Amino acid sequence: MDIAITWNVAQARGDWTFSDGNLALDSALRSAVLVSLFTDRVAPEIITPLDGAVGFTPAPGAAGSQLNDRRGWWADAWEAVPIGSRLWQLARAVKAGQSTIPREVEAICQEALQWLVDDGVAASVTVSAWWSTENRQAVEFRVSVIEPGQTEAQVFLFSWAWDGL
Repeated sequence: MDIAITWNVAQARGDWTFSDGNLALDSALRSAVLVSLFTDRVAPEIITPLDGAVGFTPAPGAAGSQLNDRRGWWADAWEAVPIGSRLWQLARAVKAGQSTIPREVEAICQEALQWLVDDGVAASVTVSAWWSTENRQAVEFRVSVIEPGQTEAQVFLFSWAWDGL
């Protein structure tokens, strides 16, 4: 068990959940998925072709300026693979087609969750994304995780909304 985290789509932030004045508990796997997806991963210095296809651009400004904010966690400087995801970069993306952004969300989420497979926490992780039918500024996505020795996937549903689309 782990501390329960509730993701607030409108505020784009997670918070601990309380029950009767105490921290609520939840699945450690769910917590790991939430932290992996909704912690800001440092942006790469060079934009990939897929990133460019959805309108990602390098952070403007001189290196070290506040305009050149690549985000990330300071301790990632000592890690081979940074934690978190690049979902935050979608604020720089443009709605370039009905399938482009959802495919990028899938790729970003797979990248963020790959450590679960690499570390043996999961046998497999699959992500599927689509435009929300209820909120035109949101992408919804499903993360399916099969743990080692299991046949049934644990399924987590999320959405990511941003302004400017």
